Amino acid sequence: MKTILRPITPLKEFIKAMELAGLSDKEYELIDYIRYTGVFSQPMIVKDLRMSSKPPALSIICEVCRKIGEYMPDHFKAVRQWSQSISEHNVKWDGDLICSATRNIDGTPLSPESRTALYDYLAVHKELFTGFD
Repeated sequence: MKTILRPITPLKEFIKAMELAGLSDKEYELIDYIRYTGVFSQPMIVKDLRMSSKPPALSIICEVCRKIGEYMPDHFKAVRQWSQSISEHNVKWDGDLICSATRNIDGTPLSPESRTALYDYLAVHKELFTGFD
């Protein structure tokens, strides 16, 4: 499948969708953490937010993104198409609504599978980053 450009998330629409999605306090805390931290791994989330390791934080991110995506369906559909286009395995990852896998300077993913990091590292999309606010 051909790689397409990442759809930029309209911030106001994203915030409105978050409000409408009926997220729990823990889900809001997770999204706020991701947006503030910028770059993170699953073990960082578990430690910093004192979460259980089960279910995996990355699965929770997907669930939350699906909830938010219900209120911005056209954008979420476009993100999922983009997600599939960048996937080595042709899969859609719903978490790509807010964050994506990071890569080193050579373009290799920072992940155990690529033998470049002990954990998968992800980064929030620039338009959603709040770390300097």
